[in-house]
Amino acid sequence: MHQVFTNDWAAAWAEHLNQNTDYKKAAKNWEWPVVLIMEKTEEAGIREDRKIYLDLWKGNCRAARIAAVSDLETSTYIISATYQHWRQIFDGDLDPMMALMRGKLKLQKGNLLKLARYSTAAKQLVIAATQVPTQFPDDNSYQPKSKTKAAAVPTPANVSNNGHSRFVTTSERGLQHNSFPMRLYHKAKKFGIWNPQDIDFTRDREDWQRLDDLEKDIILHLTSLFQAGEESVTLDLLPLIMVIAKEGRLEEEMYLTTFLWEEAKHTEFFNRFLTEVAPGHGDLTRFHNPSYRKIFYEELPAAMDALLTDPSPAAQLRASVTYNMLVEGVLAETGYHGYYSMLDKNNLMPGMLEGIGYLKRDESRHIAYGIYLLSRLVAADPPLMKLLEKHMERLLELAIANITATFEVYDIPPFGLKVEDYLEFAMKQFEKRMTRIERAIDQPLEKIDFELESDG
Repeated sequence: MHQVFTNDWAAAWAEHLNQNTDYKKAAKNWEWPVVLIMEKTEEAGIREDRKIYLDLWKGNCRAARIAAVSDLETSTYIISATYQHWRQIFDGDLDPMMALMRGKLKLQKGNLLKLARYSTAAKQLVIAATQVPTQFPDDNSYQPKSKTKAAAVPTPANVSNNGHSRFVTTSERGLQHNSFPMRLYHKAKKFGIWNPQDIDFTRDREDWQRLDDLEKDIILHLTSLFQAGEESVTLDLLPLIMVIAKEGRLEEEMYLTTFLWEEAKHTEFFNRFLTEVAPGHGDLTRFHNPSYRKIFYEELPAAMDALLTDPSPAAQLRASVTYNMLVEGVLAETGYHGYYSMLDKNNLMPGMLEGIGYLKRDESRHIAYGIYLLSRLVAADPPLMKLLEKHMERLLELAIANITATFEVYDIPPFGLKVEDYLEFAMKQFEKRMTRIERAIDQPLEKIDFELESDG
């Protein structure tokens, strides 16, 4: 057994790391030394900071030892955390990249955006550490967060196993117009009435002809990701609507009817652009990189279709995290950021920008509903938050890989685009939504309604 964050422990970690072929593959381009700090924690028996130096180079660990003062100056990355958070990471309860993004691991020195591109390597680093026989200073000091007993998610009283027991609109209850889903429904009626056929693409066609081949390519690239993505979410939403309807949540179902209609319009909009502005583009699936395919060809339909046989809160949570948190809240919003960077800043394609403005407004309601649904589920059953974090950890890795892969095909991306800007934007969107959902733990539903109202 090796005491954690000691010379012997670091050497054993390096030995396991150098035998890890998955790490070698994931870190083949990594060239920077790292110092890891376990902060002083008196209650855990750690009376001073413990610092480990890892000389990581192209998939190998060339040295691992207690860090010297000079190592703090020469290392590209310095990462610190409390004993409790390191223990959670080594126990597999906390993803290292998620911990960095949530501030549980503190990046004292280095570039978070560059680190984000090596999330798979970080996971393999942790796996190698868990293979070291480790003794922690005071095992009794580590108290994982207590798990609240799972509560049953309340089901409206108008549901029965055999048909309907009553109808809420003819009962004393009536429609709850002040509920968050109904407020979204009323907003959708007011702000969602736009017709893709009414958008004028005349200037867009003229602008398209003046673009060079590389500029056309990147616009086609982004549009192909949106076109297939909008078709996918249109195809995949129905199981969620069916589950919500079966639970008798009339106000939510009413809103979701507008949700599906809007996704169909988004599909139509991008198809109009590709047909009328950029015809002759060939098979656009050439732009669908492996991470994109994993998300839209596999993860999204699997999570949504699972609801057909498993309507449980856990299955609903996985579906909403995939659909609302990742696809809409991270990827789509990052894509809108890309369109504005390319077109608005260069006074190009007003028709496309008009449509993107409508889409962005629609999607803000979709994301708000997803946050509401996830908040409702977590408030009723707080242990589901751990499932949410685990599922999002895995999907966020795919999202980062997709964004990175989109840029990697260009030696110098046109329009002055930089991958770092989009990774930073994506991570901010993710963090913002996670913070909102965390507020729901142990909160009554009425409180969740009130807190979300300003963002509706």
